Amino acid sequence: MEDTDQAPFVLQNAPAKADAAGNGFPDRYAIKGTGTDRVLTCLEAPNIQVVVKSSLTVTASAARKAPAGTIYLDGVAQAAPFLDHEKKVYNLDHHEGCVRTFTLATCEQALIMCVKGLDLQEREWKIYANEPDLDAILSIWIILNYKRINNREAINRRSLFALVRLEGIIDSLGLEMRELSGFPEDLLQKLMRVIDRLRAEELELKKAGKWAGTDFLDYTLGVLRKLDQFLIKQGELDDFKGIEELARIELTNNRIAVVVESDLGIYELEPHLAKLYGNRLGWVALRRGEKDYTLRQMDLFMPVNLEDVYQRLNFMDPAVKGRLNVNRWGGSGDIGGSPRSTGTRLAPADIVSACRDVIDKRSDIRHVKRFLTSAVLAALILVAAIATAQNWHPAHWLDREGMAAWSLHPLFGYYLALLVLTVVILGTMAIRRPWQFGIILPSGKDWLRLLPFAVACGLSDLLPVPGKALFAADPVVAWTIALVLIPLAMELLFRSLIHGMMAQLATIQDCESRWFFSGPTIGSSLLYTAAVSVQMIMMPVDPASTRTLVFMVQFAAMAAIFGLFAGMIRERSHSILPAWLFHAAAVATLILTYGPA
Repeated sequence: MEDTDQAPFVLQNAPAKADAAGNGFPDRYAIKGTGTDRVLTCLEAPNIQVVVKSSLTVTASAARKAPAGTIYLDGVAQAAPFLDHEKKVYNLDHHEGCVRTFTLATCEQALIMCVKGLDLQEREWKIYANEPDLDAILSIWIILNYKRINNREAINRRSLFALVRLEGIIDSLGLEMRELSGFPEDLLQKLMRVIDRLRAEELELKKAGKWAGTDFLDYTLGVLRKLDQFLIKQGELDDFKGIEELARIELTNNRIAVVVESDLGIYELEPHLAKLYGNRLGWVALRRGEKDYTLRQMDLFMPVNLEDVYQRLNFMDPAVKGRLNVNRWGGSGDIGGSPRSTGTRLAPADIVSACRDVIDKRSDIRHVKRFLTSAVLAALILVAAIATAQNWHPAHWLDREGMAAWSLHPLFGYYLALLVLTVVILGTMAIRRPWQFGIILPSGKDWLRLLPFAVACGLSDLLPVPGKALFAADPVVAWTIALVLIPLAMELLFRSLIHGMMAQLATIQDCESRWFFSGPTIGSSLLYTAAVSVQMIMMPVDPASTRTLVFMVQFAAMAAIFGLFAGMIRERSHSILPAWLFHAAAVATLILTYGPA
């Protein structure tokens, strides 16, 4: 009993232990915001989050169905204590469904679970408590310090066991039964002084009637710090490195990507990261300043390397916007960093999200789902535009006589509806990442090589253009519709909205990449082909004309080729403007060569 009987109890009016530099005990705990919740974390166990909410309870059935990696403490789950190792869900409790007198307290259950070797490193965990009494806080300390529990050199292990045993008896049976611990009188008195010190603030708050309004997370953090001073051996934290986890995300095959902040360099940090995360760490981003990051690949056997991550980050980062310059994410396949000139405008959560996007790109199912979602949206817009055109009566709606003939034409109503609907949806989807949808100025010059193909497409005489009736009614308006309204509506829909949606998880070209047909280019081209084919059938320019099967096949083939060229121009330039220019040039070539349809 050397640790327990002879080690000094520093909580009894003694100064805090000092680290090697003579400073106060290192602060290993922090409170963070995650969405609408606040959680408590330990810097040495960043995969574990603690939630302490007053009156928090869940039903027995809900507790059994909780997400994997859930631990309920001391009355949160209205169920008997259980250990579901298969689902990784645990309820440590001595309230419901048990004989309290014969059941170990929550802190004793937590201690036994950790001493028996429960592996808490291989996944994320969330601990739920509803009131931070000493029983619950001891349980939290034990779980957060699970790595130290079985290290006899790291903590005053016997002191921990003695404190947990005594608190367990008091919490389950009452203060008057404390002698059941069997501790010698002097040890019992020492432990009682420790407990009194740990509970002093709680008792004062309850006496003043302020306990219900207490910030339970702040209170829990304070008691955890006191427990550190009592239980962790002198000098054990001399080499403690304040590595703060800013964001984390699951990747694949039990691998994760994290963003951390530390005063150490990335190479100095690697052994400490190995202690924190074991072999789970795939990629790490070290924040060196408010906008500066170093990326490091920790697992050499990741299915992709950092080159793919750089491309994704450059696609997402507003500070880069895919432009042709050196201010980009980049480096080698195993180490790199953020843009040097301006830094990044991405948050830590965005960086790890980009890492997962790179992994998700390899999933064919995700690509199929994204394509189908885009197809459904395009179909809804087209159906709405066709319905508008077939019921196009602006003179009646506006109660105006003598409106211009071109404004009454269903084709004008169709493209106007197409443009308005697309712009409205784009406005909601592209507001955070306009560059993803090509809503930026063009970059680079190699896209100019594709412009001559616009002439070839126009010479095919197989593109949708306004009919002779519109040109006869008002040539200026007809040319405006042909060169502005039609190309702009179609390109915004297919090369901006649809292409941008599919580009979320895809590798696409940029002004510096090799030339290839990307998934979004092919997908948007297929949907464009289907759309103009349906338009040709449902809304022919000349209702009296007949379209043979051969003509429709030729028309669809040209639409597909045209869509591929327009998509490549959109990607190489990073902008929708050159795609609109390509479309307008092709239409102008057709009309000037063959006349209106």
